[in-house]
Amino acid sequence: MKKLIVVRTQFEGTHRYPDAPDEVAFLRYPHRHIFHVELQIEVYHDDRELEFIIVKRDLDTYIKWMFENCIDKSCEAIAELIRSYAHERWGENRLVNVGVFEDGENGAWVREDL
Repeated sequence: MKKLIVVRTQFEGTHRYPDAPDEVAFLRYPHRHIFHVELQIEVYHDDRELEFIIVKRDLDTYIKWMFENCIDKSCEAIAELIRSYAHERWGENRLVNVGVFEDGENGAWVREDL
């Protein structure tokens, strides 16, 4: 059995999809979203091994840095960057799943538990 903590956050950001199909050509230009992020991280005991508030603060700090430097990223790419950061920050051996959604609707998961 695996135990995972869950941290959710959201942030305003702009991004673009330079190679968008003609049908959605407007996505080639910077556009705004409220991005919703869910980070799930494996823990090894049930007494706040990783404290939610601290994890969320670290995640928010990383996201702020990332979005200042990564405007051309898809939800999948953003999720992968967050997953890589989580492994770097909290350990390579932990199971980590990340979901990133535009405006709480469409988005992507990068999952290790499948």
